[in-house]
Amino acid sequence: MRAFWISDEDFTMAVRPGDHLGAAFDTQEAFVVDAVAFAEQGVAAGGQVMVFPGDPYRDDLSGFLEHLRERSPSLAAADRSGQFRVADSRQVQLAPGRFDPGYLRRLYTAAAGDAVEAGYQGLWVSIDMIWARDADPAALTAFEAAAFPLFVGGRLTAVCHYDRRVFAPAVVAATRSAHPAAPDSREPLRHQRLDDGRTLRVWGDSDMDNELAFDALLGSLRPGDTLDISRMSFIDARGAAAIARVPGLAVEANQRQARLLGMVRAR
Repeated sequence: MRAFWISDEDFTMAVRPGDHLGAAFDTQEAFVVDAVAFAEQGVAAGGQVMVFPGDPYRDDLSGFLEHLRERSPSLAAADRSGQFRVADSRQVQLAPGRFDPGYLRRLYTAAAGDAVEAGYQGLWVSIDMIWARDADPAALTAFEAAAFPLFVGGRLTAVCHYDRRVFAPAVVAATRSAHPAAPDSREPLRHQRLDDGRTLRVWGDSDMDNELAFDALLGSLRPGDTLDISRMSFIDARGAAAIARVPGLAVEANQRQARLLGMVRAR
């Protein structure tokens, strides 16, 4: 499976079903490069793939699709079979006429379910977030951070592309922190609810690049739940402090992590 290259960063990562990625770009060519790489991975994984471009492509979707077909034989084949599509976010994500988190949750849940029922692994979505440029930044960031239930089970996989020419630097930084995977993450943050319904297993890295996403995961825990961090490759002091603040939480940790948590709690 090809790696997914995030433009303007000296970093690559392989996308897995259920990943929720945040990316930023400075040119439309950079968006196309990333969208093609992500879409090719989705096709290879057996997913149904949709790309939602921004301006100026939204006004010429057929031309944009032809451009992608010319760049990628695998996408051309997937388009012929119906596995790959391009669509206008103004008609899908903005169908209610405004940014509506509840509508979006229902939309993605239903679309991912439809993809599975149609015989695909799931739904893979690559979207230029220009459609959300008029949304309240705090509400947009909160939606991105709280979206993790949509990705449980790997039915939905998504990359949200934020145009640095459209969104303010603070908004780009906040929204990318709300995604479990960021371009310079050494290991993407991933999670799984175990069958007992009370254990959340987390692995990968937790640091400043995905701190809002990690906080959202912790916010889903209830007193008496168990958080298994023993497979995490890195957790910073801020993340450890956030764990320590969750009331009534049992934590499964390795020796190094237990020492860090002990130091945080002793302060």
